[in-house]
Amino acid sequence: MLLNKNSYVLHSRISHAKLTFKELEVLSLCKKGLSCQEISDLLFISLETVKTHRKRIIKKLGLRGKQEFRQFIIESLKEDLIREFSISP
Repeated sequence: MLLNKNSYVLHSRISHAKLTFKELEVLSLCKKGLSCQEISDLLFISLETVKTHRKRIIKKLGLRGKQEFRQFIIESLKEDLIREFSISP
C-alpha cells in the first residue's frame, strides 16, 4: 500500500536525520502552521535561531530548500490525517 511506503519513508527520513530536540520542536511547530516569528515568540528564541534550526532541518532531511521543506510538511500532514482516520483491523 502506498501509504505504508510513504509513511515509512517520512518516518525513516526524520529518524535517520538525527534532529536535535529543538529541531524536532521547530519541525513540529512548522507542521502546526506557525510562522518563524510565531515560533520565535513561543519558544523565547530569536528569529534568526528559528531560521537556523529550519536550515539545519532542511539540510539533515536532504531537502533542497524551503519549497521542498514545505512539500515535506504537507506530505507529513497528509500522512498524519490518513493515519488518524484509518481503521485498524
